[in-house]
Amino acid sequence: MPRTHHLSWLKAPSWMAPLVVILASTLALGCTGCTSNAGSSRAKPHPPAQQANARPTTPPKMAAQGTASANATAEPAEPPEPPYDLVADEKARAKTAKEELGGRTATTVVSDIFVVICPPGWQGEACDRSVALMRSSMAGYMNGRFTKKPARAISVYLFGEASAYEGFCKKKYDAACIAHYGFYQPADRYMVMNAGLGLGTLTHEIVHPLYEADFPGGPTWLNEGIASVFEAPSIPRTGEIHGVKNWRHPRIKRALLNSAELPKARLDALFGMSDESFRGSNEDLHYAQARYFCQWMDDHGKLWPFYHRWRDNHADDPTGEKSFKETMGIAPADAHDAWAKWVIGL
Repeated sequence: MPRTHHLSWLKAPSWMAPLVVILASTLALGCTGCTSNAGSSRAKPHPPAQQANARPTTPPKMAAQGTASANATAEPAEPPEPPYDLVADEKARAKTAKEELGGRTATTVVSDIFVVICPPGWQGEACDRSVALMRSSMAGYMNGRFTKKPARAISVYLFGEASAYEGFCKKKYDAACIAHYGFYQPADRYMVMNAGLGLGTLTHEIVHPLYEADFPGGPTWLNEGIASVFEAPSIPRTGEIHGVKNWRHPRIKRALLNSAELPKARLDALFGMSDESFRGSNEDLHYAQARYFCQWMDDHGKLWPFYHRWRDNHADDPTGEKSFKETMGIAPADAHDAWAKWVIGL
């Protein structure tokens, strides 16, 4: 089953003047486990599974001995699938969006891959600032950070209020939306967001398809850690993007100061953490832990050198410990005290 990425518990940002150099989303803490596969009480909606056009791997059986061989006809060859056409897909997605949401729906392509869809209720200034944020974020993400973009178009649906957001999920997936604020569904390459609650979801979610294209097979904890840094983005100039302290900080600080939780909250506990463990009962802690590991690394100018080294050597370094040591000069266990002191002091 394909993974679904989703982000909950965000609060609407306070948008500043157009020339402001810092874009920060103000985020609020909510329910524990809302985003977890294991912890959520709601089933995740998925589109119907796509059936592969299977063909037999052996020739058709010949007619039994004594029957006319003419009765055994070869199965006709299937025509080859046409090559993928990115522009045609983008146009088709824009057309589909207008059919789904009405002819007044506005669509814009961002960074040659994202089809941003603004239905009535999220147009004009609201749509414009969403598109501007996506463009400035992508300029940062693709400037010495991620190397590859997804090869296929992705639809980004932005709704201005909950009823439209939930109504879309009900119509498309025959289920409630899997998160209060938004999610990314890789199966059909849809991002769906209640943008009226804040655009931190947007800058978080667009990381996921970039990460998956650039670091296939990379661990979930790093994927979500990087994405969570940019829930509260700082964009000081074109081509730069960083993260600032946000609502996840109290969770990791509390764990680092609690002797019972400390073993699970250590920096080195991330390395080798399975995707299943990350999504388990301590998911809220794991998000905060991964998020503040990535922000700490970024603040020291080491996040992307570490990411690139691990991405390029993942087969020989499945846990990432070797790449971390080569980047930082010490092992993760030995870096814990410095990281914990930085986290607590934020």
